[in-house]
Amino acid sequence: MHTQSIHRRPWLRAASLALLSALSLPVAWGQGAYPERTIRIVTPYDPGSMVDATTRLVAEGLSKRLGQPVVVENRSGGMGMIAMNALMAAPADGYTLLTDTPASAINPTLYKDQARYNPKVDIAPIAQFMKLPFVLAVHPSVRASDAKELVAQLGKPSAYLNAVVAGTSTGLVTDLFAIQAGVTLPHVPYKGAAPAMLAVLKNEAPLIFLDAANLAPHIRAGKLKGLLITSETRSDALPDVPTSEEAGFAQFKPVTWFGIFARTGVPAPILKQLNEAVREVMQSPRTREYLQSRGATSSAMGLDEFRTFFHAEIDTWAEVIRKAQIKQ
Repeated sequence: MHTQSIHRRPWLRAASLALLSALSLPVAWGQGAYPERTIRIVTPYDPGSMVDATTRLVAEGLSKRLGQPVVVENRSGGMGMIAMNALMAAPADGYTLLTDTPASAINPTLYKDQARYNPKVDIAPIAQFMKLPFVLAVHPSVRASDAKELVAQLGKPSAYLNAVVAGTSTGLVTDLFAIQAGVTLPHVPYKGAAPAMLAVLKNEAPLIFLDAANLAPHIRAGKLKGLLITSETRSDALPDVPTSEEAGFAQFKPVTWFGIFARTGVPAPILKQLNEAVREVMQSPRTREYLQSRGATSSAMGLDEFRTFFHAEIDTWAEVIRKAQIKQ
C-alpha cells in the first residue's frame, strides 16, 4: 500500500496542476474566450450628442479592459428602431450591443406598430452608464417662485401655461408631473433639446422639463428659473434649485439615463463580464469628471439591479401613457 501511494503521487500532482491551470484560464464560449474580436456598439443617436459622446468614452474604456477594439456605430432615425433592429438582427453572441435611453423602455408601448419588440423578453439589460435628473424650469415672466405656486396657477381655469416638449421622453415626464399634480399641461412640441430650449428662452411657451445638463447654464445665467430638480440631493451644478422632495413633490423623481443592452440569448457569464467592465469604466476618475461636468452621476448597478430597474421603467411609462391617453 505504501509503495502504491508513492507511485501515485506524481500522477496526482500532475493532475492537480492541470486542474489549477484550467481554472486560471478565461472562461471560454464557443471556440475561444470572450471577447476574441471587435465588439460593435450601435446607438440610435447622432454623432456629437451626449449619448454618442458617453458611448464613445465607455467604448474606449471597455477596449482597454477587454483587450479588443470596441467600435461605435451611429444608426439614428426611425424612432430608435433602426439601431434596435440592428441589434435584433445580430447573433446573440455579445459582439453586437446597443446603447439607449428610456426610449428603449417606452417605444414598444408608445409606438406599437413600429417598435415590434418586447423589452422584457427580447433584450438583455447589461449595465447603466449614468443618470441625469430632470429640471422643471420656467421663463422669468412666470409669476411663480416655486413649484407649488406654479401648480396653483395651472389649476386655475384661466391658466394659459403650455410646456415646451423636446421629444418623447420629455413629453412623458411632463405628463407624469401633470398626472401627479392633478393639472392639465398642454404640450408644444419641438424637434430636439436645442430648439426646445430656445423656444422657452424666447417665451414661445413658458415651461419646460429637460435634463440638468442642458438647462443649468441658462438657470445660472438668470435666463430661466429652476423650480425643482429630480435628483435625490441638490445638484452641485444647481445648488439653489430644490429637489422634488424639498419642493413638495416627493413622488416625482424621473431621470434620464443611458444604458447598454444585448440581445436575449447572450450567455449570462458574458453579460456579467460586460457589466463588471462597464462599472469599472464608469467609476474611473476620467469618466466621473466627464459626467460631473454635465450634471450627471455615474451608475454602479449590478446586472440584476439594472434589469429590475429597466423592467420598472417599462411599467412606469406604460402607465403614464395609459393615464394620459397618449396615442400615436
